[in-house]
Amino acid sequence: MGRKINILIIDDEVHFSDTLADALTIFNFTIFKAFTGMKAMEILKQTDIDICFLDVHLPDINGFNLIKNIKEFSPECEIIIMTAYGELEQTKLALKEGAYFLTKPFKIEDIKNILNKIKKNIENMDLFERFSKQDEYIEYKTKNSKMKEILKRAEKFAKSDLPVLILGSTGTGKDTLAKYIHQHSSRNGEAFIMQNCASLPENLIESELFGYERGSFTGAFNRKYGLFEIANKGTLFLNEIGELPLSSQAKILHIIENKSFRRIGGVVDIYVDTRIIAATNKKMDELLKYGEIREDLFYRLETLHIELPDLKDRIDDLPLLIESILLKRGINHKDFQIGDDILELLKNYSWPGNIRELENLIERSVLLSEGKGIFYDTLPYSILKEKKETKDFKLKNLEKEHILKTLESVNWNRTKASAILGIDRKTLYRKLKKWGI
Repeated sequence: MGRKINILIIDDEVHFSDTLADALTIFNFTIFKAFTGMKAMEILKQTDIDICFLDVHLPDINGFNLIKNIKEFSPECEIIIMTAYGELEQTKLALKEGAYFLTKPFKIEDIKNILNKIKKNIENMDLFERFSKQDEYIEYKTKNSKMKEILKRAEKFAKSDLPVLILGSTGTGKDTLAKYIHQHSSRNGEAFIMQNCASLPENLIESELFGYERGSFTGAFNRKYGLFEIANKGTLFLNEIGELPLSSQAKILHIIENKSFRRIGGVVDIYVDTRIIAATNKKMDELLKYGEIREDLFYRLETLHIELPDLKDRIDDLPLLIESILLKRGINHKDFQIGDDILELLKNYSWPGNIRELENLIERSVLLSEGKGIFYDTLPYSILKEKKETKDFKLKNLEKEHILKTLESVNWNRTKASAILGIDRKTLYRKLKKWGI
């Protein structure tokens, strides 16, 4: 089989490009992105591009005019034109040139249909194998009784269209559980969009979530679709929802209750059927206590809620989690060495970063050991430090227990106890004082 198919996304909307790139990763393509026509041409001169997703509205050139330039450098390149507008005559000309056409917003199924049409023209590999591959399926393997109950509850929640609130510390896998719920719902096959609310700049929050109309503010040259519209019929996962301003939370509540919203600068209600899954690393009472979430929105979300345990509270799943993480990296766990002493050390570690910290450990060990396993010299300082502190603590406790038992055996005669223990009386007095005895 030849090289992977190279895809070039040419679109000046950064978030849309990132969303499309994420969607295309399920087909195992190599993705390139350009936000201007000039940058696109630079990439085309340096790389064999098989398929271009081309937006017609670019800041430096009309997308339709760019088609000829693309064909000059990559005659075999298939072009998929993307637009939210109805330039009928230009579209007809582009279709005559052999281009394909997608109207924004489009679904993953629309992409699959077009790839199916053009697969015969891609000679470097079997495209059908790529686009027919389903998105990564979330499969939980667990021995932990609490996790088994959580998964049962998640599957029940998946049958409903009500919002879901997922609680859990950072790194516990809230995004994975959200995707699990989506995949077990009737919306599986539609879009699953993830957004970390904490990463959104305050001045862009509403335009990212709700979109805006052309001319609604300076620089709004084109209409922009928000995440609620892009995720229509599917699921929108809002991680760290408590980071959103209360004003934006009010609009989300309106969407939950009325299934409609208006883009920034819009005068028409946009109706959507988007299932919301929200998540936070805060406790439920903390969210309300510190005013990080609107009370009315909170009570709508917490109707169906799930709280994920920390890794230390499901440590019996550690071998299964390691196996799963290795599998994602194409490594058979049987070929990856983890000695009993290392595994015991990992089981006794507190895992403050939870599953994310475990993933980082495995990535570090794969790199440092060249894929051979986890060894003492591949362990990070945090684990080794906690091991030493735990060992020191245990030794101190053993010493204290031994001294107290000796004192009891001689009726707390400190002179006799000192002689038996082999330490002078001053040392014994100092230790007892330290322990408050």
